[in-house]
Amino acid sequence: MRRVRRLAIWAGYLCYAVVLFALFTYLKFPSQQVRAFVLTALSHYGLGQIRIGSIQPLLPAGLTFGEVSVSHAVNGQLLELIHMPELQVQLRTLRPFANPVRIGIAGTLYGGMLLGAVEWEHNGRGPLLGVHVNLQDIRPTAHPLTARLGNAIVAGKVVGTITLQLSKGRWQDGTGRLILQGESGNIAGLALGGVRLPALTYDQLTAELTLQQRHVVVKDLQMNGRDWQVTVQGNVSLNERLRQSPVDLTVRVHTSGTMEQQLGLVGIFLKQRRDRHGFTALKINGTLEHLNPVL
Repeated sequence: MRRVRRLAIWAGYLCYAVVLFALFTYLKFPSQQVRAFVLTALSHYGLGQIRIGSIQPLLPAGLTFGEVSVSHAVNGQLLELIHMPELQVQLRTLRPFANPVRIGIAGTLYGGMLLGAVEWEHNGRGPLLGVHVNLQDIRPTAHPLTARLGNAIVAGKVVGTITLQLSKGRWQDGTGRLILQGESGNIAGLALGGVRLPALTYDQLTAELTLQQRHVVVKDLQMNGRDWQVTVQGNVSLNERLRQSPVDLTVRVHTSGTMEQQLGLVGIFLKQRRDRHGFTALKINGTLEHLNPVL
C-alpha cells in the first residue's frame, strides 16, 4: 500500500513538472526568433515569397503557424496565391538523431483541408527533401484569383495531391507534380471582351502539372461540359526572377452549335476560327508578369 502511495506521489510530481514545463514553454517561447529562423531557411530554397504572421508552440513537439501566405507580384500588384489561416506542423520522428526526419503538416485552405508530410534525409552527400500533400474539398470561389474574374462565381470543389523532391538548391531545381480533380461545378457571371457569357456548367475538371529541369509543364488541364470543352497545354520556363519566366501555353476551346448561339459574338468568333477537329486555338506567350494572348 505504501509503495502504491509513493508511486502516486511521484506520478503527481511528474505531471506537475510537465505542466510547468509546458506553461513555461508557451509563455517564454521565442516566437519572433523562431519566425525569423524559419523564413531564412525557406528563402534558401527559393521560398522568400512566404509570409508568416505568428508562430506558437504545439505540444508535444510541434509548431502552429498563423496567417501563412504566398504572394507574387503581377503588373506591379501583389497577388496572393495561397493563404492559410493556420498551419500545424508536428514532428513525427521523436527519437534523437533519426534519419530521415518526418514532419506532419495540416491546415485549412480555402474552405478545405491540407494534409501531408515532409521528409528530410541526410545521405552523406547532402540533404534530401521530400514533400507529399493531399488537398481535400478546396473551393475555388474562395481563392483571390476568382475576384479578378469580375462578378464571376465559381461553384464546386476540387481535390488533389502535390509532391516535390529536392536534393539541392532552390525549389525550381527539384522535381514535382500537381494533380487536381473536380466534378460538377459551375461558372456564372463570367465576362469575356465585354460580353457576358451564360452560366457554364462543367461535369469534370482535371489538371496535371509537373516540375522538371526548371520547367513547369502543363501536361493536361481540361474542363468538360455538356456543350463545351477547354484544354490547356504548354510550359513555363522558370527564371531566377519568377516574374520574368517565359510562358508558352496553348488554349483550345470546343463548343457545340447550341453553345455558340448562346455566346453571341464570341460564339461567331469561335466558329470562324475552329479547325477541322472543331477546336479554336489561342496562344498565350509573354512572361508571368505580362501575359500576351495571341489569336
